[in-house]
Amino acid sequence: MNAPTGEQPLLDITGLRIDLAGGRTVLHAVSYAVRPGQSLGLVGESGSGKSMSLKAVLRMLPSGARTEGGITFDGHSVTGMNPRELRAFRAGQVAMIPQDPRAAANPVRTVGDFLTEVLVRARGGRRRQAVDQAIRHLADVGIADGELRLRQHPHQLSGGLLQRVMIAAALAAGPRLLLADEPTTALDVTTQQEVMAILDEQRRRHHLAMVLVTHDLDLAVAVTDDIAVMYAGTIVELAPSKGLHHTARHPYTAGLLRSRPAIGTRARPISLPGRPLSAFEAGPGCVFADRCAFAQERCRTERPRLETHGTHLVACHRAAELAANGRLLETTP
Repeated sequence: MNAPTGEQPLLDITGLRIDLAGGRTVLHAVSYAVRPGQSLGLVGESGSGKSMSLKAVLRMLPSGARTEGGITFDGHSVTGMNPRELRAFRAGQVAMIPQDPRAAANPVRTVGDFLTEVLVRARGGRRRQAVDQAIRHLADVGIADGELRLRQHPHQLSGGLLQRVMIAAALAAGPRLLLADEPTTALDVTTQQEVMAILDEQRRRHHLAMVLVTHDLDLAVAVTDDIAVMYAGTIVELAPSKGLHHTARHPYTAGLLRSRPAIGTRARPISLPGRPLSAFEAGPGCVFADRCAFAQERCRTERPRLETHGTHLVACHRAAELAANGRLLETTP
C-alpha cells in the first residue's frame, strides 16, 4: 500500500489457513505482502492469530498443525523448502525479535558468547573479529559500553538493554526480513518508546522489511507504513497507518480506536462488548458480527471478503454505507 513502487514483495502470504491438531482453525484465508523497506503492523486482541502467522513464516508451528495457502519469500516457497534451505532461510534471511528477551536469553551464558556465536555462525571468521563486530552492533542500538556488556550475563542487564541486545543479534546475521512479536510488551512505557525508535531506525537504515505484531494500535500507527487489523484468525481491514485514527472503515477497527484513552480530551474509552473469538468459534457470517453494533442478518450468514474502499481493504458488507454517512465512529448505530 505505502510500499515503494516497482519492488516485488519480499514476503508474500496468500490465503493462509492453519488448523491445529484436532481440527481447530486458528487462521483463515489470511493474505498480506511486505516489500523491502516496508513495515506492516498486525494488530488485534489476543487470540486473533497475529503471532501464529509469524510462526507460519518460520515454519515453527505446533506439532500436527496443517497449513493451506502460500508463503513465499523473495519468490521462493517457504512451505516447499527442504531442511537445508529452511536452515539457511532462518539463519540468514529472516530474524525474530522476541516478546520477552529474558525468556530468549540463556541465563548462564554471557552477552558476548551469545552475540559472537550469532556472528560466527552467520558470517564465519574468528572470534576476535566477531567480538569487534559485536561491539559495533551494540553501538548501533545505543549501547556505548559494549566491552563491559559483552562480559555480563542477562540478569545484569535491564529489560530495555537486553531487548537492545536481541535487536543487535537479530541484525547481526544481515537479515532482509524482521519479525517482531510484541517486542515491547515486557518493558515500561518509556523504555518501549526508546526500543521501538531504535528498531525503526535500524529498519530504515538497512532497508529491511518488517512485520510487527502488537496489541497497541497507536504504536503500530507510529512505526509502520500499513496496518492489518486481525480478528478471529482473519484480516478485517488492511490500510495505510497514516490517518487511520480518522479513516477506519471496519467496525472492529473503529471499536479498537474508541477503546483507547484519548489524550487531551475528557471522553472516556468505550470498551468493545463481549469477548474476542478464536477462528474456530466463528460462525458462517462475519467473524465480528456478534460484537458489532451495525450487524444485520446478512452479516450473520454470509462471510464478507476483503474489498477495496479507497486506500483500504475492508471485510464488511456495510463498509461503504457506514463511511458515507459518517456513523462508524459513533457509539451506537
